[in-house]
Amino acid sequence: MPSPSQPSYEARLEAVLESVSDAFYALDTDWRFVVFNRAAEVYFGVDRQAVLGRDLWEVFPQGLGTPFEGYCRAAMKDGVPASIETTSRLRPDRVVELRIVPMRGGGVALTLTDITERKSADARQRLLSNELNHRVKNSLATVQAIAAQSLRGPDVSTEARERFMARLVALARANDVLVAETWSGASLASVAEQMAHPHGNGERFTIGGPEVHLAPQTATAMALGLHELATNAAKYGALSTAEGRVSLTWVLEGEGDARRLKLTWRETGGPPVGAPGMPGFGSRLIERGLASELKANVRLLYAPSGVVFSLTAPLGENVSEA
Repeated sequence: MPSPSQPSYEARLEAVLESVSDAFYALDTDWRFVVFNRAAEVYFGVDRQAVLGRDLWEVFPQGLGTPFEGYCRAAMKDGVPASIETTSRLRPDRVVELRIVPMRGGGVALTLTDITERKSADARQRLLSNELNHRVKNSLATVQAIAAQSLRGPDVSTEARERFMARLVALARANDVLVAETWSGASLASVAEQMAHPHGNGERFTIGGPEVHLAPQTATAMALGLHELATNAAKYGALSTAEGRVSLTWVLEGEGDARRLKLTWRETGGPPVGAPGMPGFGSRLIERGLASELKANVRLLYAPSGVVFSLTAPLGENVSEA
């Protein structure tokens, strides 16, 4: 038995329930209220003494015939818990999250959380994210227009203009991936699929590996690097022929602090490949950009059978397991 100076378990439990901000109530196997905390009194606007011992459906008849009744009966009869988001029937301007949990020994416990502000904040966040996406795309379109005018001179080749425009498109695609993830980063698979899409995606590419999350700046660097590889493959490598294929795969190796990502781009079925006389901007973007952003060891090999690019990066803030 607890000493006179120590509160009983029931008293401690009651103190906890009274301190929480969520409305909480519990029902016995006859649907009678046995617990009704202070937050529930405030939310429903009723004193607990007016509901304790009474039948739920007598106190709240508006719940009959609704999904709420079905969830409650499933919890009571079959022990199936439920969590639902719904508009409050008592306060139609409020959105609530309702958790219905069977209790040990019979009965059910219900917790009601007002999530109106959170839902409004989420909606504002989506609006801001979409607006940011719109502004970024407008900025890229402006840059494209300026570039189109600035790169029209006879000393600028058509290929240079096309490559520049294609890189801007690659940036826009990377931006779309980041927006889909609310700028929290992107999965390596989604970045790879976006960059492969203009070149046939599943028809020409084999893409696969475990779930890997890239930080926003890292996702952009990866998108640009993969874009350069795909562009070069389309012009000179495996994607320049009908038979050519690209395998883009990655694995996670090592343990603990030595955990690392190993990615391999391998081209097959294309024309014989030779190393370029002088590395261009694209090659530098592939090798130096990814090496710097991912703190990675990279290697670009112009094998006769096809280009092979490999990257090994440590896991950390920029690259992590999903």
